[in-house]
Amino acid sequence: MTSHILLLTLAFLLSLPGFYRLRRKTRLPLPPGPKRYPIVGNLFDKPADYQWIKYFEWSKEYNSDVIYFSIFGKPTIVLNSRKAVNDLLLARSLLYSDRPTSTMINELLGWESMFSFAPYGQPWRARRRAFSQEFTSGQSVYHRPKQLRNIRGLLRRILNEPDDFFHHISYSLSTSIISIAYGLEVKPENDHNIQLCEAAIGQLSRAALHGDYLVDVLPILKHVPSWIPGAGFKAYAEEARPKTMAMLEVPYGEARERIRYGTIEQSIVSSCLARGDAEEDVIRDVASIAYAGGSETSHVALKTFFVAMVLYPDVQKRGQQELDTYAGSQLPTFDDLPHMPYVHAIMLEVLRWQAVLPLGVAHRLTEDDTYNGYYLPKGATVLANTWALLRDEEYYPDPDGFYPDRFLKDGKINPKLCEAMPNFGYGRRICPGRHFAMDSLQMSIASILAVFNIDKARDDRGQVMEPEIEYISGFTRHLRPFKCAITPRSPEAEKLVNNADFL
Repeated sequence: MTSHILLLTLAFLLSLPGFYRLRRKTRLPLPPGPKRYPIVGNLFDKPADYQWIKYFEWSKEYNSDVIYFSIFGKPTIVLNSRKAVNDLLLARSLLYSDRPTSTMINELLGWESMFSFAPYGQPWRARRRAFSQEFTSGQSVYHRPKQLRNIRGLLRRILNEPDDFFHHISYSLSTSIISIAYGLEVKPENDHNIQLCEAAIGQLSRAALHGDYLVDVLPILKHVPSWIPGAGFKAYAEEARPKTMAMLEVPYGEARERIRYGTIEQSIVSSCLARGDAEEDVIRDVASIAYAGGSETSHVALKTFFVAMVLYPDVQKRGQQELDTYAGSQLPTFDDLPHMPYVHAIMLEVLRWQAVLPLGVAHRLTEDDTYNGYYLPKGATVLANTWALLRDEEYYPDPDGFYPDRFLKDGKINPKLCEAMPNFGYGRRICPGRHFAMDSLQMSIASILAVFNIDKARDDRGQVMEPEIEYISGFTRHLRPFKCAITPRSPEAEKLVNNADFL
């Protein structure tokens, strides 16, 4: 009891400057939100799971697309509409391009060098610049041979072991990113670099949802010993940090060694070193974030595609018809994709239908601001509710349904909707690897549709089994494994997979 009283007293003292600053800076009201209580604010209102849904409900309850809450005096602003996001994160991007410092993620878990979480400044610019040189829309085409090779490897894995398609998706995408980032060969199974990276990313995913740890609100708690009751976060960090360090150092060290002896494929690491315009720690961090960002989100999106094909067989048939028309009796290539707008629309609807990062990565307001008559305080954490934006009925009628046609206009992709997709961040923080990610997802979808039928599974008596679809709450929404029937479309399709050219 004494420790709890001490903690609350400390929180109150630390939050006093924030309360005072709010009162003396402006007479404008804060955005609406749940009632705040003395000292703790909205500590007990913040939902533990599926926060994006609750924030959207608050937006409706308080009739405002901008809502506000605070915990121990630390303010959070949530933007629940496309207009609010555009007006603030894009039009005023200079004020909103910083990141809040997460003591848990940056300091305790060791992700401070990863530019996705880095504050706005020179270290971030150096890493983003190096990353962008590898993944701009023009440069990303140089990665396509490796992408295609690993996608075709995924087809063969699924053909041989269709019941393990969840594992095959994750492993194949990880293989692709390891090859592209580091130029390293990957074992068919149990590759140590993939295991290192997956362990670190798994720890990050469980810790990265904004506000889940009190140490992010009260950084002084990072000094408490892990054995003190209530300091489970510290024990978790002590276990996780070595995995983060291993992900950063081990594959980079292997790539560096093999480059020295000239026994490695071209990669992000080798290209950056050859250019000589970036420090080694920048190159190391860029390769790591390529893996962390590329594999973690892409495999969830591709698994969502399988959900959609099981639940919407008419969409699957129409996509296959388009593939048959343009790719014929061959596996599709990247050159075929511009001729297949419906497959492109399927990819966009996969991204819209089940947002992988429903709240994105938090922003930080660097100066006091006002919006629609509300006061937005400096230092506030700003969250864009991507999940809510992707369910805006003005843009996406019947948002819970899977309808790729919503992205088509006169038989072509509607650029208005395509360019407005908010999945990859906002303003100066938009993901520079988005073209690569969408290329990979679209090519994977086209290849799978070309050779497989995806249907509901049947039990031992031949009865159709309804799939049990469940997304797990977290920074990244992971999908629990489910059963479905994956079969070759024809003997010819099976031959295409077995005889595929792996380049």
